[in-house]
Amino acid sequence: MKPFLFIYSHKSPGPLQSGGLESQFFTHCFVRNGRLSGFSNSGDTKLPVQADERTAEKLASINCPFFIQSENDAVIIGTDALSLTTLYFVSTPDFTVISNSAAHALDVSGLKPVLSDTAIAGWLAGQPVPQLSIYSGLQILPAGHYLRCSKDKVTSHQYWDIDPENRIRLTSDDEYATAFRELFTSVVEEYTGTTEVAGCQMSGGMDSTSVTSLVHQYQKQHKRRCIAVSHYYKHDPKSDETELIRDMREYLQLEEFHFQDVDKSRYRNFLSLYPPHFDHPGIVLSPRYRDELSDLKQMGISKLFTGNGGDEICWGHASAYTQRLREGEWGVLTEVYKACVETGMSFKSVARELFIKPFVPTAMLNMAKRLKGKTPGVLPLPAWLTDKSRLLANEAFGFHNPFDPVKEPASHARYFALKTTTTFNSVRSYDAIAAEFDIEVKHPFFDYRLAEFSFAVPPSQLIRGPYPKFVLRNAMSRHLPDSVCWRQTKTTFDHHFGNLVRENAGELRECLSHPYLSDRGLIDNKKVLKAFDDAVYNRHGGVHVDLLFVILTQRWIQAFHV
Repeated sequence: MKPFLFIYSHKSPGPLQSGGLESQFFTHCFVRNGRLSGFSNSGDTKLPVQADERTAEKLASINCPFFIQSENDAVIIGTDALSLTTLYFVSTPDFTVISNSAAHALDVSGLKPVLSDTAIAGWLAGQPVPQLSIYSGLQILPAGHYLRCSKDKVTSHQYWDIDPENRIRLTSDDEYATAFRELFTSVVEEYTGTTEVAGCQMSGGMDSTSVTSLVHQYQKQHKRRCIAVSHYYKHDPKSDETELIRDMREYLQLEEFHFQDVDKSRYRNFLSLYPPHFDHPGIVLSPRYRDELSDLKQMGISKLFTGNGGDEICWGHASAYTQRLREGEWGVLTEVYKACVETGMSFKSVARELFIKPFVPTAMLNMAKRLKGKTPGVLPLPAWLTDKSRLLANEAFGFHNPFDPVKEPASHARYFALKTTTTFNSVRSYDAIAAEFDIEVKHPFFDYRLAEFSFAVPPSQLIRGPYPKFVLRNAMSRHLPDSVCWRQTKTTFDHHFGNLVRENAGELRECLSHPYLSDRGLIDNKKVLKAFDDAVYNRHGGVHVDLLFVILTQRWIQAFHV
């Protein structure tokens, strides 16, 4: 979605109180009614929906920003249920500015871009919290919330969240698979609509292949086109999924196909490949994404589907086995033992983490942590964080979690992961560039109905033996080849990024050496550089994602704030 901006005037309806700055950035006013004005740069581009219902169910079903204007000049402006579109807002006595662009919200409101140490600490820890703005004074509307603006005040309200009391209990695995497949199919078909030419990013993993299968099936039924889009890592065998992609093409009889070689020489300069976006360090305006979307535009694609969200919604969590044992399922011990044998993992180590430590009294675990010099109740964080940064990062993680960490550890862990997922960086990076080509990017797994389903089913439906995403695999078993559906390993791209970092080691080390974050008391540069050097000289391994986040944060700081 292209940038848009709302201004709500708290003074009497009439001339805006913002000084007319919005006219410097926007050419089109798509709503001007009473105290509310809305701006964009195109009357044709997709804009926030004007809704007429206020029930939670209706608001949750709107998969983009929305606004509602009441008779007394009060206005409701909200984000989608999972906040795929970020809404920033600033309130002054005269007006409230709301935008999907941090830069425009700051410029029009006149707020200076002062950085938040708390938000930065999350980025440096590798676990940024999406609802925390990196700019002090510029707030982010949390997922499933709306703002109510009236002439007297501005208040935030929650209209949707995962309900911990919601339960789905069926009688067999087949029934769960059928229920999930029907729901998933309806979501995909709803998102596809009457699209003439749909594109689907298709790797060899479960998530993108599942979406591709359903979109392809739906388009074929309606005699419309579906084009599979794949990335090839020809020079990195550990990241390349060519064989699985070939299996998918043959199984689905995909007639139209587009691939992009990501190892081309013009994509090998790290800092040029990931130029930063002003809003935050995780959005990158990659020329590789732009080349891909330019190609897709020429092919007539107006909607691009991804598998983003599959891990967050379907993966499950290892603590599901702990939860099942606590609930009296003794058979889970045998299940985990067999899974360890199949995957080559040490059952002794796994059992210690899943079936022994969780049942040890908290006081004893805290004592053990103190004896090891660790602080009880504090999440493990990268060694390069200072004490100040560790404190701030742990404060950032203090948002409300509706699930009991002892009785429902799997759901508790999954909820935390959903609220801190870094997948949103990919979502927002692609969305930002796709908007330039008027291509709408859809992420079906990040639909509130699938989220509700996945938190309502028993944890054994999400992870079973050696198979995470069990219900998804079961649901798609007739729609995917076995080589994809029941594959026990997952391709990671650590090795690809490791090679890329090593090729650009000198430039990246210089970037990491910048003193700004160290002078701010947030990071120990010596420890960062040691971790970087260890990664560079470990030629058989990848680069841990935490270190990539430090690189992106330093790159972003140096591009916009020093």
